[in-house]
Amino acid sequence: MTRNSEQFRAVFLAALMVLSVFAGTIAFTGTAAAEATNIDLGNGNGNQVSVEAGSSAEIDATVTLNDDGAAGFNSTTVWVDEDSDGKLSDGEPNKTVSTSSSPKTVSNIDISGLSAGTYDVSAAETGSSPSAGTVADKNVTDQLEITSSAVPSLQSANHYDNDTSSNTDGEVELAFDEDIASVQKLNVSKEDGNTNLTSSVSIDNGRVVATLNDVYTEDLEVTYKVTDTSGNAHSEDQTADVTFAAVTIKETDSENVYKGSTVAVVANNTATDVEITGADDDNDFFRSGSTGTNSQVYVLDTEDREDGDYDIVFAGDESKNASVTVRDLGLGVDIDDLSVTNADDSKIEGTVTANAGDRPVTIELLNSDEDVEKTIGADLTGQAEYEFEFNASDLDTGNYTVLATDNQSGVESESSSIVVSKAGEGKADIGGDSIITEERGDVANVTVTLQNTDTATLTVGSADVGYRANVTVVDDSGDGQVSVLFNTYTATTGVSGDVFEVANSDDTIDSTDFDSQNTVSSLLDSGEYDIQVQSGTDANPDETQGVGTLVLEERATTAVSSWTAPSGTDFADAGEVREEIASNNLTADDSLAFGDVAVHKLEASGLEGAIDAEDDVTSEFFALQTNDVISLSIEQTEAGANRDPYSLILGADNTTVIEDTENDTYYVYFDTNDVNTTARDLEADDGLTANFTVLADEGNLTTDDEQETVEDEYDLVEAEHTLDDPLNVSAMADQKVMGETTVAPGTELNLRVRSTGDTQPSFLKTSTVYVTENNTFSSMFDFSEQEAGDTYEITVRNGPADDQTVEGTVLAGDETETETVTETENGNETATTTEEPTTETATTTEEPTTETATATEETGGEDTETETGTPGFGAVVAVTALLAAALLAVRRD
Repeated sequence: MTRNSEQFRAVFLAALMVLSVFAGTIAFTGTAAAEATNIDLGNGNGNQVSVEAGSSAEIDATVTLNDDGAAGFNSTTVWVDEDSDGKLSDGEPNKTVSTSSSPKTVSNIDISGLSAGTYDVSAAETGSSPSAGTVADKNVTDQLEITSSAVPSLQSANHYDNDTSSNTDGEVELAFDEDIASVQKLNVSKEDGNTNLTSSVSIDNGRVVATLNDVYTEDLEVTYKVTDTSGNAHSEDQTADVTFAAVTIKETDSENVYKGSTVAVVANNTATDVEITGADDDNDFFRSGSTGTNSQVYVLDTEDREDGDYDIVFAGDESKNASVTVRDLGLGVDIDDLSVTNADDSKIEGTVTANAGDRPVTIELLNSDEDVEKTIGADLTGQAEYEFEFNASDLDTGNYTVLATDNQSGVESESSSIVVSKAGEGKADIGGDSIITEERGDVANVTVTLQNTDTATLTVGSADVGYRANVTVVDDSGDGQVSVLFNTYTATTGVSGDVFEVANSDDTIDSTDFDSQNTVSSLLDSGEYDIQVQSGTDANPDETQGVGTLVLEERATTAVSSWTAPSGTDFADAGEVREEIASNNLTADDSLAFGDVAVHKLEASGLEGAIDAEDDVTSEFFALQTNDVISLSIEQTEAGANRDPYSLILGADNTTVIEDTENDTYYVYFDTNDVNTTARDLEADDGLTANFTVLADEGNLTTDDEQETVEDEYDLVEAEHTLDDPLNVSAMADQKVMGETTVAPGTELNLRVRSTGDTQPSFLKTSTVYVTENNTFSSMFDFSEQEAGDTYEITVRNGPADDQTVEGTVLAGDETETETVTETENGNETATTTEEPTTETATTTEEPTTETATATEETGGEDTETETGTPGFGAVVAVTALLAAALLAVRRD
């Protein structure tokens, strides 16, 4: 009972002490003065605010009070504590307002006298006129940052149609890097004029908008002078170019735009995220951006965009999707003559075309400095074209271009360079080397150059050599030259075909004139022929301006050789043939696989004129063969007993001829699967002889009555691939699988290695290879994941040969196997095999034999776990027992 009384007394005393303290606190609070407890400078309590220094620099502060107006304190004072002493000092920026509620905002505290730096801000509950030395109730340290003063910087200037339903809602948005307080000047004008197009100006923080009375497609510039909210202003007028957007896209809009024009994506708010995605399956374009802090406009340039549809998402809200379809306007400028003079009647003429008609365009003539010399405003016709002309008589000599601009989209197209030369006497000359050498029967290329004229007359030959011809040509291409092709084969009297042609189809032949005294009944003789040229349409020897010499040499039939190319090969022209030879995809060979392409290279000069490169070479080649001018035959070399050799039946339906006139060479090729013979089927292992002959025609393609013949022999062999069987590899990377083949170099083959039998896991490896010039193929495979003993089959396929498959086995990667066999007296053998690199040791003894095998394997980089057991109790049981004993001891106490 005594012990219980003592405990009750202790509790009573403790309760009495707590009540005393609580009562004292209540009494003290009831008589305390109100004070400031929090200061918020605008970014939330505890967050720093940055203000730019300037003559109008101000801050606002929101102060939280713990009581309003108690004990005669009815005002709140906020000051910048420059000396950080926690007290109001003379000269420190401050402001006092009456306290009517909490929190209390103290606005427009003038800090224009402060320089750049970091400052403390203090607040106190005060009387109406606080004095120096007032102690701060609350102080926030380094929460006011004053940055160095700077004038506003223009980030962008964009002109767009803010309301496409009206013609009076053109806007120019100026986005600055900071808030703008006032605009002293904002003039929008055309670059070539001084008229101010601005009708009104509005300010929204750092976004300034000039409203215009129209939408202008011409180049605009803006002249401005503004002041920021800290009082910083430009000392002089500023000027900037304005970007014109031909199309405006807003939320949920769907518009078309021509490629090359600019799109203004206009959001409802500034700093709006914009995402643009190609909507077509084959268009992976994606762009994520923003209108910018003080802008509502995102500019999309379609110059490099693909034609098609694009989706536009505003602020990540797909319900506000807009779309735009990019189309090709196809605007182009064609110039009739790229070389003109500044003569009195000279003009630059051309045509502007597009894919859409009835559109306004601006056509400008630009000099070499890209300055505008002349301008034409026009509308494309309903046929989407406009023919224009500029007077060239008042132009200086030099280079010019014509620039066409679609006024509605801003899409531009510029012409090729136009050369304006000084008006004067026209002049023509022989370009390049004035001595031109060709073989009889070939085509000579004579280049005529022109100045101050587009017409010239060329004369070939003279009365002294028994042949003279005149040709008048016109440089319609405007490049200042005409390449005249003189066919020495058709120059023969009675041979059909054009004697003169032009190499450039844009140029023309105005007229030809052949001397009636010409008595050429065969190919022109070898020798030298005069060439003369003069401007104009007359051929007057006394007014010749340029001279040269055409040297004709004897022609020759040189060789025929056999080449091979992969099955299915086709050549576009001589240039591609040369490329395939250089890359070993077309190779000389006396052994051709049946099913590949056989190519016969004919080397013979003087045939170009007869074949006539302007027509189909293959048809002309076989026409000459039909007319007994030339002959290409391919016959069986040895027919065997009691048989006549067969011949291949070649023609324009199964054979192609490629002409390489620069090298007097012709490539005749056919697929060996596509030709028939005169007697039996074409088979592998047949020997063939190619014979090319220029038939006897004295005075023409042969100099006497003997034909010219060249031959080449080759074998037609079975198309087949060969691999080693078996073809084993090691369980390592970079294992080479190679083989041989009879198919043409350059043939694409497929190698496939596939697991067989019980190999697990199964595998399949493939590779594409190409036959080399040595008729081999190879590829590297990675077998490092396979185990020794895995089996597989290797198959090579493609080309005209049948598939070839061989088997193989994976051997140990770096296995070293040593087997020792010892015969004991009782006839038993002992064999020991060691495999590296493992270190695992296993010894197996089998009865009744005495054969012992030991294998050692090295451990790799794997972790090793060691388990240690204790007889009787495990660790968990032991811990549980200890805890139970402890609890029992506590209970007993």
